[in-house]
Amino acid sequence: MPREIYPVVVKATAIEQIKNGQPLLYKELFQKSNHLKEAGALLRLTTEDKEYLATGYFGKQEKGLGWLLSTDEIQEIDDVFFKEKIEVALDRRDAFFENELIDTFRVFNGSGDGIGGLTIDCFDHHYLITFENEGIYSFKQEIVSALESLIHFKSIYEKRAFQVDGQPVKGDDFLAGERGDFPEVLEENSLPLLYHLDAGMRTGLDINQRDLRATVKQHATGQNVLNLFSDTGTLTAAALLGGALETTSVDFSTRSRNKTIEQLELHQLDPAAQTILVQDAFDYIDQADKKTRFDFVIVHPPALVKTQARHFRAEVDLPALIQQTIHMTHRGGLLLITTDCQLFDQQRFMKMVEQAFKKLRQRIILIRVYKKR
Repeated sequence: MPREIYPVVVKATAIEQIKNGQPLLYKELFQKSNHLKEAGALLRLTTEDKEYLATGYFGKQEKGLGWLLSTDEIQEIDDVFFKEKIEVALDRRDAFFENELIDTFRVFNGSGDGIGGLTIDCFDHHYLITFENEGIYSFKQEIVSALESLIHFKSIYEKRAFQVDGQPVKGDDFLAGERGDFPEVLEENSLPLLYHLDAGMRTGLDINQRDLRATVKQHATGQNVLNLFSDTGTLTAAALLGGALETTSVDFSTRSRNKTIEQLELHQLDPAAQTILVQDAFDYIDQADKKTRFDFVIVHPPALVKTQARHFRAEVDLPALIQQTIHMTHRGGLLLITTDCQLFDQQRFMKMVEQAFKKLRQRIILIRVYKKR
């Protein structure tokens, strides 16, 4: 069945952005977008005079309506397109494939590799495809076929990080190969870590935090560490293995506590000797008194929280959160701030951090800056 193609007129003020490869497509770029209906439909972006600019696809994700795919008018968005994009990305990661100390890494990084909304991760030759929106999921067959033809794999799994009619998309995550015997253990720079690809949306191991784990381990010696939004506790484990005196891990879910305990026990660390709180990290921050101070604070907030009790949007609310965590960090201490919000580039994020410190009349010394892999 032919894929729907929608003509979309780009505003004059946004033409240069599109020509320069602006990856995320959002309604403010277009004269009109309410005619876009079918997830996965192709978008033919033109000027008001019908001059071709680019091709994208329609798939709602956070504030975006879709992603740009090509600025070549004759480029077909087909099996060959996906295979070529994935092959180039794999070539870029040759050093990781050859590194015996690294079993896990990202092999395809969304818009950075030319297809926004799609990530592919390698977990010791088990591969995980994450579809961030319904639109890219409509290309599943082409993507899986391309990956199967390009790699040697133990298995291929999928995660669907989107909802349809307000409900998560349920189904078996296993796609190809032989099922893993999860949870399994892999090595990351000689650091054993647990992961699970066959248990819903969460893997238990955030690949994007590989460099962060190394940094935490390097700087945690003798420190009292607070890990906010601690998820599965891999940063907590890294801190303790790096010589932290004590750790406090805060996350709202019982699952997070259980996974943190698993990670610590894997390293023969006593979970009972650490503070592991099942509590909303925002509440923990709000309720902290003036004496609550740590040598090393790690904060990795979600991009969006929308519940009856709380609304948090990183692009609006992150500066205030940063100020709160500055208050929780001893002078001369370390503050590690990260975000997965797609609406930030590095320059905007760093400006937010610097403004938060300036507003509190605090001095910041940057030790290291990371980009999402």
